[in-house]
Amino acid sequence: MVCALDTLDRMASPYPADIHRYIGKHKTELPSPSLCLSLPTIKENARIFHENVKAAGVDFRAHVKSNKTLDVTRILLGSACTKVIASTLREIRGLQPLIAEGIITDVLYGLPIGPSMLPEMDILSKTVTTRLLVDHIDHISLLSKYERCPENKSQPWSVFIKLDMGTKRAGLPPKSAALKELVRVAEDAPNVDIYGFYSYSAKAATSRTIQDAEAVLQEHIDEVLRVTRLLRDQTRPLTLSVGSSPTARVIRPIREKCASNITMEIHAGTLIYNDLQQLSTGTVGSSGLAMTVITEICSIYPDRNEALINAGVLALTREPGHLSGIARVRDSNRPGWIVDRVSQEHGILAYVGDGQRKVAVEHEWKIGDKIELDLQHTCIVGAMYGWQFVIDQEGVVRDIYYPWKWW
Repeated sequence: MVCALDTLDRMASPYPADIHRYIGKHKTELPSPSLCLSLPTIKENARIFHENVKAAGVDFRAHVKSNKTLDVTRILLGSACTKVIASTLREIRGLQPLIAEGIITDVLYGLPIGPSMLPEMDILSKTVTTRLLVDHIDHISLLSKYERCPENKSQPWSVFIKLDMGTKRAGLPPKSAALKELVRVAEDAPNVDIYGFYSYSAKAATSRTIQDAEAVLQEHIDEVLRVTRLLRDQTRPLTLSVGSSPTARVIRPIREKCASNITMEIHAGTLIYNDLQQLSTGTVGSSGLAMTVITEICSIYPDRNEALINAGVLALTREPGHLSGIARVRDSNRPGWIVDRVSQEHGILAYVGDGQRKVAVEHEWKIGDKIELDLQHTCIVGAMYGWQFVIDQEGVVRDIYYPWKWW
């Protein structure tokens, strides 16, 4: 007898039953909108970064929120990294095969901890080292009152204290009284162990050259090192987790700034794909852009010199960036076209060019033309798609990845 729920699940499945028929097809033959990942570019981005990490002599913590897949996480980790940070419990569940294989040995939950997350993190601690983020004294109270499972009763919660380096998103400012109080309360809590300080290089997004990114990273490191003076024991082992994708590319000078008891750790994830926001920092070239969206022209409007595409907010998001456009057309024969504005499923293609030539939309495009878009922020765009087409150097689909969805 067929279960009604099973039938409903099949009817409601978001995954096309014949999706694998696109393997072996060129990206221009894909339905639109479709998300594509260039596997050669992903591997090259990882190779360059891993060489920099090795040369710098620092640890690396891979942020998996950007890719949300086992396959790309393996590439991002490489052969030497075993530490990750995840933004959702769903991502952590998805990492279980890598934890079981021993490839991942250290998992950080990437938001200041809430009560509903603790049971799952406690259970996870039976099989892998877990870390939590805290940025309020009530977090310490929460951890102190929580009754851990029998296997973990003797183990303190390992925490990073989250610093706010200017994003005003999470964390405490380095010079705040609240940070001093949190450090004292955490030091006095018997079931909490301060593993280190965690911070994000917010100012890196405004970098426009490698030198800018290096200056941001150095300033960031200096500030975090000053924070360590708040600890009573200045000789205790301590991990400082710093960075962002732009600063992760310029990590060579870090090691010389650290005392022997300090482990410097760089965290990043977007660098495996890159995007227009990363391109604008001057730390990566256009050859490093690994994620694109295939869409198509649905209508043309000569009177306003614009075209309509079937990729809007839900396909491209509405992320701003230093480079103009929600997204940009990748076509060397037709440069200067951007996605100027979007609504839910509509995107408006407009010509910004270089001011040197006049371009008429009806001469550039026709209805049904497939176009490839470079994206402002791959972390968010990637999370919008239920499947991702993996392409080779020639643009031919070789695999399909299914990212971890929801929370």
